[in-house]
Amino acid sequence: MIRKAVPLLLLALLAAGDDRLARHRNLGKAFFENPTTQAQAVAELQKALALQPESARERLNLGIAYLANGQTAEGIAGIERVQKQDPSLAHTWWNLGIQYKKAGEYEKAQRHLERFAKLVPREAVGHYNLGTLHKLANRAEQAIKAFETASVLDPNLAAAHFQLFNLYRQAGRREDSARQLQLFQKTKDA
Repeated sequence: MIRKAVPLLLLALLAAGDDRLARHRNLGKAFFENPTTQAQAVAELQKALALQPESARERLNLGIAYLANGQTAEGIAGIERVQKQDPSLAHTWWNLGIQYKKAGEYEKAQRHLERFAKLVPREAVGHYNLGTLHKLANRAEQAIKAFETASVLDPNLAAAHFQLFNLYRQAGRREDSARQLQLFQKTKDA
């Protein structure tokens, strides 16, 4: 009877740990959704990570919460650690790319967003953000290609049409420019 009780006790303890993990994770995500409770999100997600210290998922959630709470250095460090642990997680490349873009570190941002676009090639916002980086670096042809890809992947992404309108106009492509202006106005109004 004792032999059967030990595995059952272990299973009960593991289930209790899973319940605590789910509770901290869910509370962290709930607090994350409200801009006034970002610090509480960090606290709950720290507790979730403490329960599973090697979990890339928990570390990534915490890193993103740090960024939202204005703890940029902690967020970047945590997400970089996740990225080394599992480079196939697209969210690491996206979040770091956006952070580097915000910080004006455009080359780093571009490398990260390019990797994001390779991992998630059908995600329009990745291509759109690459287009903005190319535009900032005066690489008009690459910017056009990225914005065109974004507009094909998401025809309702008004910003891509607006960028194409301007770039085509600057390149002397009047018909293309006029078409993009119409698409921009149509998507903006919708």
